[in-house]
Amino acid sequence: MNPRVALVCLVVVAVPVLARADSSLPRTGQKGCWSTAGARVACPGTGHDGDDRAGLRVVLRDSGNGTIADGNTRLVWEKLSRDGGLHERNALFTWEQALAKVAQLNTAPCFAGICSWRLPNVKELQSIVDFERKSPAFAKAFLKKCQPGCTVETCSCTPVGAAGTLGGFWSSTTSRSATGQAWQVQHATGATAAVVKAGTGNVRAVAEPTCDQAIVTLGIAYEQAGVEASGVTIALDYPEMLGDIPGLGSDPSVIARTTNLTGLGGIFSAGDVDTDMSGLDDRVSVGLIFLGTPGIVAGGFAEVELDCALGEAPLVTDFACTLDASDLEGTSIPGACTIAVRYQ
Repeated sequence: MNPRVALVCLVVVAVPVLARADSSLPRTGQKGCWSTAGARVACPGTGHDGDDRAGLRVVLRDSGNGTIADGNTRLVWEKLSRDGGLHERNALFTWEQALAKVAQLNTAPCFAGICSWRLPNVKELQSIVDFERKSPAFAKAFLKKCQPGCTVETCSCTPVGAAGTLGGFWSSTTSRSATGQAWQVQHATGATAAVVKAGTGNVRAVAEPTCDQAIVTLGIAYEQAGVEASGVTIALDYPEMLGDIPGLGSDPSVIARTTNLTGLGGIFSAGDVDTDMSGLDDRVSVGLIFLGTPGIVAGGFAEVELDCALGEAPLVTDFACTLDASDLEGTSIPGACTIAVRYQ
């Protein structure tokens, strides 16, 4: 009655060559089409944005550390909260106060372990606008589970202004037509507006992180609540920009880079491999067999330490994982794995 713990191979998806309707800019997000009179119409053949949908598919993922990573621009964005703290979505700042808030984020130990936060420029802010949405007109990743009292660890918020209001996020970009003004991107529409610097706006900081080490936290999410497994293996594919773990296969050096987060004993193992025969390891598999009660439940499973060999921090979008879980009888338990990343 040994639980079955087998690795599930990941499917590698090739990045397509840019087609006619593609560009190196992100898509606007718009999917609908409207006539001159403002009536909704069928998109095919119109040549509208909702018909072409030109540009790169937006890839935004929660990093699990209070930030959201953009897999295209390689930018990391501050999440906002509704807890009245430093990340409060409705907090208002003058332009100078906005720069001071960023300085707070960069004060040791630094927000999310990142010490390179800055006020985004106006084009960077526009990259996270979703023109299919309104009030707020920002990507869905920035408006999730936004309930009163929530923190950046539990929600993702964007200010929701009343109809007709012109509130927006400050950028670092000064208006050359009136240098006492700076550009904001408005919450309701995603439009840009030059606002006097002594006025107020909201702040969402951005960063391009660097690191010495990336700590990847792997989690378990079963499809059914209350499920317990006796055997779990999570295979983590990591980018070759990271240094491979010293040692081969299941050498002690690999185990030394992993931490069991379940609090259970049993047989905990880890091994790394070079899946594409490039000479660099790019996958680490972490497994646990535990025949006791209770079994392996949903939640945190393991941490893996990876070196940032080139100093550039990997984003959560750079990783992929697969979960293989089974019960005492060896019956597969459906579910998925989760990934969060923090830096040292």
